Amino acid sequence: MKLVGEDGNIFAILGRASRLLRENGQSEQAKEMSSRVYQSGDYYKALHIISEYVETELSEKTPIKQKKRSDMER
Repeated sequence: MKLVGEDGNIFAILGRASRLLRENGQSEQAKEMSSRVYQSGDYYKALHIISEYVETELSEKTPIKQKKRSDMER
């Protein structure tokens, strides 16, 4: 879900993320995410919570493990 260039209001972002989860059969996760966001008390914490549930520019990317030199020589 794109954050940059979109409405930055946390409730608008939360609504888009919740809708995306519900459309993909994850209603319980949408409720859990909303509850956590409401309790966060901080805009940036809220953005990071949302990014745990839907992929955004803030979501952690899992780096591709590089093989060790000894593994590549085998």
